[in-house]
Amino acid sequence: MRFKPVVFLVALAAIGLFAIAVLIGYVGGRAFLAPTASAPRPVVRPVPRLTPPPPSVPAQQEPVRPGPKPEPAPPAPEPVPQPAPEPAPKPSPPQQTAPRSGVIYRVQVGAFLRRENAEARAEKLRQDGFDAYINQSGGLFKVQVGAFSDRDNAFQVAQELRAKGYEVLITP
Repeated sequence: MRFKPVVFLVALAAIGLFAIAVLIGYVGGRAFLAPTASAPRPVVRPVPRLTPPPPSVPAQQEPVRPGPKPEPAPPAPEPVPQPAPEPAPKPSPPQQTAPRSGVIYRVQVGAFLRRENAEARAEKLRQDGFDAYINQSGGLFKVQVGAFSDRDNAFQVAQELRAKGYEVLITP
């Protein structure tokens, strides 16, 4: 039985296409999982006013007339300051220090195609007491918590997030 050259060329082309697809998947996967180089943007939150402003009382203006002097008005009662509400205790995150070995671990809580979805997840995490930020990498908006030089600290925060129902991934 003799091989036909057309069948051989078709099989060779199919194997070549398969090898190229595997190579693209490998390179693309490494780029997707590579750590981001951008620094997290600080979150600016408005600070609520704790004490109300004192009530303004318009000054009474009377024309100057000779005659009996009016009685002075009794002094206005001083407003009683109300104690500031105590904020809810937040989970104490592990010490975040500068990396010694050059490896920084982050706890990733989501990767989204749309920035709005990533912002919604980050806001929910902030409401739960975590310092969440968004990194854009590989066409995705990644919601991450913390930057740890120690994998154990990252693991501890990941456990706290899992306890609150989040799916997490620790990335170097």
